Amino acid sequence: MSGSHAVLFGAPRDMSGGLQPAILQRSDDSFVEATLDDLGSAAGRQALEGLRAKVSRGALRLYQPVQRLFHLAVLEAWCDIPGTPRVNPKEVLGAGMVLRRVQGSRREGWMRAGGRPRGWVALERIGGADADPKADARLRRRLTGVAGIDRQLAAHADADSRLEEAVIPLYVAPPEVCQAADKTLFYGVIPTVSSELAEARPEFMPPGDDSFGPRSAFFRDHLAGALRGLKTDFPFPGETLAAGWLDAAEAPGTSAPAGVTATQWVQLKNPDSTDARRLRAFIQLLRQLGSEFNAFEEGEDTAELVGRLKATRLSMKLRSGETAARQIEAWDFLKKASAILLARESLPAPEMPEYWPALSTADAEGLADALHAAMLTRFAAMQDKAGRYDEPDARYVLRAFLRLKCPLGGPPRMVWSAESPAFAIAPWYESDGSVTPARIPLPDPADRALLKSLKPNVAFVVPPALQNLLGGKAGDLLEGKGGIAGAGLAWICSFNIPIITLCAFLVLNIFLGLFNLFFGWLFAIKICLPFPKLGNKPPGTP
Repeated sequence: MSGSHAVLFGAPRDMSGGLQPAILQRSDDSFVEATLDDLGSAAGRQALEGLRAKVSRGALRLYQPVQRLFHLAVLEAWCDIPGTPRVNPKEVLGAGMVLRRVQGSRREGWMRAGGRPRGWVALERIGGADADPKADARLRRRLTGVAGIDRQLAAHADADSRLEEAVIPLYVAPPEVCQAADKTLFYGVIPTVSSELAEARPEFMPPGDDSFGPRSAFFRDHLAGALRGLKTDFPFPGETLAAGWLDAAEAPGTSAPAGVTATQWVQLKNPDSTDARRLRAFIQLLRQLGSEFNAFEEGEDTAELVGRLKATRLSMKLRSGETAARQIEAWDFLKKASAILLARESLPAPEMPEYWPALSTADAEGLADALHAAMLTRFAAMQDKAGRYDEPDARYVLRAFLRLKCPLGGPPRMVWSAESPAFAIAPWYESDGSVTPARIPLPDPADRALLKSLKPNVAFVVPPALQNLLGGKAGDLLEGKGGIAGAGLAWICSFNIPIITLCAFLVLNIFLGLFNLFFGWLFAIKICLPFPKLGNKPPGTP
């Protein structure tokens, strides 16, 4: 019985861990049943000691179900009085666990309110680490018993009082297990994956962090020179922009691409020439404006940036008889250039200006502010809501709690375990090496009879443009000369999945060998062992 005396809650007393939950790691399919069977005997609990979650790469590490590894917490509750009897399960009104994120000395809980996930919130918002996870339970503890006062308290409850911390179910072991062990034991599966998304989107930078702000060196240094306000010369001033310049700059063949003059080709096929370097800088400028900052879409989110680009004037090369340089709007020119060079749109090609002008300090800072604001908007549009375990380097702790009957008929009293050691949740692609790799038999390409039996079992519908590309010569594709233009028919192409797997395996090995030159990873990620093929004798065997 628990009465009014202290109750302790932690790892089973004949296992290590003290008042921390004992976190186990198992790879068997029926891991819950197997754990309950072991909990019923002292020998079984000692065997569980060898199944503790392990330290890897300097930290306790928990894995995801996709890695065929599962984690449970096991605990015991006992009375802190002479004889330390076990807690009577009938006095347990509820039990659960909370998984909290570690932020230095601060702890955050995954909170919900009104049925909607609010994400990770500091525990101080709900009253600290020992506060009841349930909002109504916390509110009941504040009640005075005076109806009028209690109604006022409920009416003026703030938003924080409605936050509820996500609770992981914790179950008391079956009576026969507790009786055999002479202990009141609890167990629960620790979730290491979650599809739940916070209602708020993640911030581009944490509050108070200006390390990538508009005035930071990191932000400024990643910008093209023109966007930093520096005078930047353009390639081929006075000449008509040609779509083939991009091919000449990034995938030069043996002859000039369409639209590139002989004089331009001489410059562009030499990557160290002045115009080749200027063209690469110009392409970087277009890509940054279009991709990072969405500058060529006029809207409320980019109005400030578009306004500053429209206010920037680009000087044209003097023509014969001209004494004053013509000027054009930077935004209009860059938008057309991006459409022709990057999007491959057929538009009237503009004349290339001479240079991007040097901006005053005030104008350069204003442009940086507008670029940064556009990037924040772009980030918000592309970034999905934050998932529960999205942060790759996060550390977590686990705590368990009991709700026990109050002997005087008052609200249930909370009993907390200590925090578990901090742990990380390994990404899906990581493994501790304890699970046997899944084996995927491949068809034998030398067995002609087998290959004939592998009938198509998947079909791809190929649109005309893609068929035109694939219908060309393989050599042209490798040289970037393939095309998608032209009339054509849609095709349905059927394949056999095992053959697709075999082709993927061959391509994988080719590219692993290439990438190994840079990463040196082949020894660690590819282990090949010979074994005799069943039913065949080894070569040379009589």
